[in-house]
Amino acid sequence: MILEILLNGIFLGAIYALFAVPMSVIWVTTDVIDVSIGAYAVVAGVIVAAFGLPWGPVLGLAAALALGCVTGSVFLGFHALRLMKDAMPIVLATFAFMLAVESAILVVVGTDNQFVDRMNGNLRLGGAVLSVQGVFNLALSVVLMLALSVVLKWSPAGLRMRACAISSKGASLVGIPVKRTQFLTFVLCAGIAGVGGVLAAMSIGMTYASAFTFTTIAFSSAVVLGKRGPLPAFFGGLFVGLAESLSQTYLPSGWAHAVPAALIIIILASGRLPSAAFSGARP
Repeated sequence: MILEILLNGIFLGAIYALFAVPMSVIWVTTDVIDVSIGAYAVVAGVIVAAFGLPWGPVLGLAAALALGCVTGSVFLGFHALRLMKDAMPIVLATFAFMLAVESAILVVVGTDNQFVDRMNGNLRLGGAVLSVQGVFNLALSVVLMLALSVVLKWSPAGLRMRACAISSKGASLVGIPVKRTQFLTFVLCAGIAGVGGVLAAMSIGMTYASAFTFTTIAFSSAVVLGKRGPLPAFFGGLFVGLAESLSQTYLPSGWAHAVPAALIIIILASGRLPSAAFSGARP
């Protein structure tokens, strides 16, 4: 029983990791927390629920990428208007954008839960019964994380992103197109969150209001280990999923949904994040 609970928590955390990793990558590359992460996921999930397989995921990811283009343009637009030394106006702008997307989804699909039929079949490991969908979620999440690591470490685009994360001014001085790199970071990360949204639609379902929930989960997962970066965010997502699964089993009904918010409060109150984590907005 306990093995099944733990593994189901990891399967759930694999979806959460696909929300946390893009938030973290944008954060370290631009010094801005993109609150629209949940909106990318929900739009992709709602579209795949509307169109079904096999074209739903393709259309959902395309929509998520389009939203990433919008958010990236908003980020660059703020810098084009005036030099931004405080990231908060941009964070608030992404929050407003998320609310606008939520409202649009509410108008189009209403309050009904959106879901896609999950993969059929179960696997047995010892005494635990595991869904094929859950195993697929974990496998795809790991593959995407490995692919992202390869891109960041060895591709020209990834090296530019890492340079911008270290110092946008230094990157600009050596000829790296900082603004274009930051824009493409938003687009790439929106796509990753869109994949998470598709998996969420196939596993747990979603409503229009899930955008804020997914964003809260993404942030708590990104900070729970006290470090910024895609790898800590990935394991943070697994940890939050595990904690939620245990809470659903052993705590009164409804308390599991409070786990991400509680983790945010605990981490911020503990002072484990550096004071500079919420300051600055490049370039």
